[in-house]
Amino acid sequence: MSVRDPIAQLLEEHRAIMSELEGLRRAVRDLEARGEAAVAGSLAALQSAGEMMGTRLLAHAHKEDEVLFPALESVFGEGGGPTVVMRQEHRDIHAEADRFRRTLRELEEVEHPAIAAGGEALRRMATAGATAADLRTTAVAVIRLLDAHFAKEEDILFPMARQVLGAAALAEVGRRMEAIEPSSASQR
Repeated sequence: MSVRDPIAQLLEEHRAIMSELEGLRRAVRDLEARGEAAVAGSLAALQSAGEMMGTRLLAHAHKEDEVLFPALESVFGEGGGPTVVMRQEHRDIHAEADRFRRTLRELEEVEHPAIAAGGEALRRMATAGATAADLRTTAVAVIRLLDAHFAKEEDILFPMARQVLGAAALAEVGRRMEAIEPSSASQR
């Protein structure tokens, strides 16, 4: 059985993640244009993006953090190579993604139509809870971080990995990535 090219796999995952972010990008534009009125119509895209951030994006970063980066660190060392920056960016992205999901949950906990109908408790929750502007701000931050991070990986880190890791090391990275996500190998 041949091992799949790990860099090609990571690039495919980038494309899939960015494709899934298109709905979030549209929702951000709508939230910017219409504010709170856009929340109901954007909710499915917002929820889908939150789901992707908590599953596929985490799994993707796990492959890099646990397999690709250690392979590169075996060449460059752990202290000052490019993976130090990439690992920090992963932490930043995941922190912002967590904030996005938390903001989305807070927004969903307060049913906006019910607020208009009345109820002091709902008004207090709405005041303390998230707004469409908060959600848009966190979504923009996630998108900005992912755009910049993926560009660095695609333009610098992945080509560098192909250059400095030999065929045997890349094959081992591929095997270890497949072991992390065994169902991906069977879906090809």
